[in-house]
Amino acid sequence: MAQANYKLWIEHARAENRRELERLVATLHEDCEYEVVPLGRRWRGKDEVREFYRGLWRGIPNVRLTLLNRVDADDCIVEESEVFGRMEGPLFNVEPSGADLRYRVVIFFPVRDGLFTGERVYFDLAEFARQVPGARSL
Repeated sequence: MAQANYKLWIEHARAENRRELERLVATLHEDCEYEVVPLGRRWRGKDEVREFYRGLWRGIPNVRLTLLNRVDADDCIVEESEVFGRMEGPLFNVEPSGADLRYRVVIFFPVRDGLFTGERVYFDLAEFARQVPGARSL
């Protein structure tokens, strides 16, 4: 199972890096849910997840992640990455800073029936707010 989950993660990551939204969404379960825990935001179902990615790519058009660690298990993948990019537009109701961002994230990808049921994203909100003044009120 862990090997199959790794292959699913590779497909998901390649689609995300290439901005191939429908290919990315094909790695997700119908009842998927994305949650950005520090912001208290959730996106449920594939249509809302599409909006999540559109918002991410509008807010940080050149966003990229550098993988630091990954754990493959039978029921999930856990990834630690560093996020880089310039915040040029609003990002999940946070006003753009125009700043070059750099912060670490941990992403939990639960798996059911051979597909991801979503992502739970964790990051240090204080670190993010130091770079994005609009996030200080969160």
